[in-house]
Amino acid sequence: MRDKDRVIEAIEALTAEGISPTVTTVRERAGCSSAAATRFLREWREERAAREAEESAAATPPDAVARIARRGIDTLWQEAVRTAREEHDAELTRAREELARAGSEADELARTVDDLGAELTAARTTQAHLREALEQAEEARVAADRDRTAAQAARARAEGEAAAAQRALDEVREELARVRAAMTAAEQARRDAERARATADRERAAAEAAHGQAQATLEALRENLDQAREAAAVSREDAKVARDDAGAARDEARAARESLEAARDRASRDLDAAREQLAAEREARTLAEAARAAADAERSAQAVAAARLEGELSAARARQAAGDDERAPSGTVEPA
Repeated sequence: MRDKDRVIEAIEALTAEGISPTVTTVRERAGCSSAAATRFLREWREERAAREAEESAAATPPDAVARIARRGIDTLWQEAVRTAREEHDAELTRAREELARAGSEADELARTVDDLGAELTAARTTQAHLREALEQAEEARVAADRDRTAAQAARARAEGEAAAAQRALDEVREELARVRAAMTAAEQARRDAERARATADRERAAAEAAHGQAQATLEALRENLDQAREAAAVSREDAKVARDDAGAARDEARAARESLEAARDRASRDLDAAREQLAAEREARTLAEAARAAADAERSAQAVAAARLEGELSAARARQAAGDDERAPSGTVEPA
């Protein structure tokens, strides 16, 4: 069915129901656009107005008028009809003009309504899109809040880790400083040890020199002892006659020999002590000096003992010579 047919049926149904047809009621009843409802409603009104005009023009005069007309006032009636028709035509013309203007305005309004409907549809679509975008934005905001919270937690963790790393770095730096200080102390200790080693080497050399000197002194003492023994043997041979008188001298010689043996033992002990002192590098100098002092004392003691022995031997020879002189006859000279 065409739009015009649906609009006419809707107008007639509304009129039958006693409802004044308008663009809105016709559009809702016919289910058409506002432009179609406006156009066909205007045509229906124009057609109805034309029919009403034709019916008014073709109407017969009332009985009273007919009687008047029959009485010869046809001219008055015709004039009245003409005047009414003219007025009606003028009114109809004005009505049609107003209807035309109203139709144009209705068409314009219908187009505006259609445009507004399209805009409303677009606005609803846009609203739906905006609502969807708003929902997405809200979801994005919630996700952003979660991300921000996670980022804040991550930043807090990162700051904590950075602080821990800084503390660890400080500890490493402190440990490095302690290691460097220890290395410096170790280097100083190494240098001190090298200096002590050099000092010990010098002391060891001095101790070795002292040992050599002590060894030489011991050899000299041994030679002196051998010489003393040889002298004692000679004196024993020379003092056979004066053995009894020389007993005291032998005892003294024995004491001197024992003293020499003791001196040799002391020198040997001092030599052993010097060797032990060589092993103790830090005490080598003190022990070497002690050994040197002991050796000097022993050498002095040996010299004293040797001198005393020589004196005793000289005294023994003198006594023996005196005894021989006493036993020899007068005028006899004993060969020397």
